[in-house]
Amino acid sequence: MRRQPRNGAGRAEIAALAARHLATSGARDFDDARRRAQEELGLVGHRDVPDNREVQRALADYLVLFQRSALAARLARQRGAALLALEFFAPFAPRLCGPVWYGTACAHTPISLHLTSDETEAVTRFLLDRRIPYHLSDATCRFPGLAGPRRMPQFDVAIDGEDFELVVFPSQGALRHPLSAIDDKPIKRVGRAELETLMAAGVLLADELDNGA
Repeated sequence: MRRQPRNGAGRAEIAALAARHLATSGARDFDDARRRAQEELGLVGHRDVPDNREVQRALADYLVLFQRSALAARLARQRGAALLALEFFAPFAPRLCGPVWYGTACAHTPISLHLTSDETEAVTRFLLDRRIPYHLSDATCRFPGLAGPRRMPQFDVAIDGEDFELVVFPSQGALRHPLSAIDDKPIKRVGRAELETLMAAGVLLADELDNGA
């Protein structure tokens, strides 16, 4: 039966179901999760849908409520691996970003690092010299002041059993600071010191640290 949510209840219901699809059903991204939720609720074409921030909050709530132990173990492992990777990729001024930093990493979420290099080949040589297999693809990113997205080189690698996506940005120019798909602000990117502080605080969600938890 088609559901008929009213007065904003539809947004919360779609966000909660989208979060469950991200956490348990392998949805690729927020758009895919929202689409699955709308189809399941019989709300295809419904205009009052949650934005990415609402889905992100719902995902955080779902993971903490239903998968807290698994989430804590996953984040401890991935953040530890990220800490080592930030040192390993030091020649490229690496920064951690995305779900592993935020605390919303799901079972198959890779660790996202942003690297800085004015030539993609430098990263290729670095990986080859260390005999690290990679798959070169691209990431679609948006930038302040630029119309339309841009494609940036992305290396998908596995190091010590952990999956990483390494997106390469130039050191200068308009393509240095991508915008977040969650809030359209510059993506939060952190180095070793901030990650160590987060890990030492023992919190799951990065905003808990920002709020003084």
